[in-house]
This record gives sequence, structure tokens and C-alpha cells, in this order.
Amino acid sequence: MRDVTNVLIVVASLCLLITLALAWCLVGVRSSAFMKRVFPNYQYLLKAHIDYLMMTGLLMTFFLLFNHFQVSPSPIVVFTMSLGSFMNPVGFVALSIKPTLRQRRTSPFGAIMAGSFTSTTIGYAAAAWSIGHAALRAL
Repeated sequence: MRDVTNVLIVVASLCLLITLALAWCLVGVRSSAFMKRVFPNYQYLLKAHIDYLMMTGLLMTFFLLFNHFQVSPSPIVVFTMSLGSFMNPVGFVALSIKPTLRQRRTSPFGAIMAGSFTSTTIGYAAAAWSIGHAALRAL
């Protein structure tokens, strides 16, 4: 069980490091013309920072829940959770750098983001289902 769920902590740690870097980028945008040119859309940069912070919390929470309820999630569940948690905020980072990216589902960017959202939904839904069942059995 621990081998698979440890991936969640590794990805959560990566997400936390990224959110810390993005926090410094947010400060830089407010105080540096260069950083403002790199990240012309402050709002998307802020959304990326918050999204990575949320994903960090979710990954760590599910790691603890899996361990608490002694649930061994499928590697596919862990993979989809990890992929989605990492990739969803990447969309906001991309838009903070290039706000004119086409966001339609038929565009490359839109297709990547749709895949990422689907991965996140499948992974977290399966994880929540597993934890819910384990909690009910523990009653």
C-alpha cells in the first residue's frame, strides 16, 4: 500500500515547491518590469498559485486517508490523481504567460486541459469512492 500512495506525497511535494516559486513570481510581477513581461496576466498567475496549493492539500489529505483506512488504491487512481493535480494548474501558468492561447476544446491547449480535467475527475472520484466505502465499513 505505501509504495503506491508514496507517489501522492512526492507529487504533493513537487506541487508545494511550485506554489512557493509562483508566490515569488507574484511578488516579482508587482515589483519588476521584466517579471511583468514574463507573466502579463497576474490573475492567471494567482490562480495557478492557488490551484497548486489546493492540489498539494488534496494529495496530502488523500495520502493520509488511504493510510488511515488502510486502503490500497489502484496505481491508475494514483496516476490520474497525480497527473491531474500537476497538469491542471499548468494551464493557468500557460495563460499567465500567454493569455491569448486558444482555450477551445479543439485547440491543442484546450485538448490538453480537457484531458487533464478528465484525469483529475476520474482520479479524485475513484479515491473519494474508495475512502467513502472504507469509512462506511469502519462504522
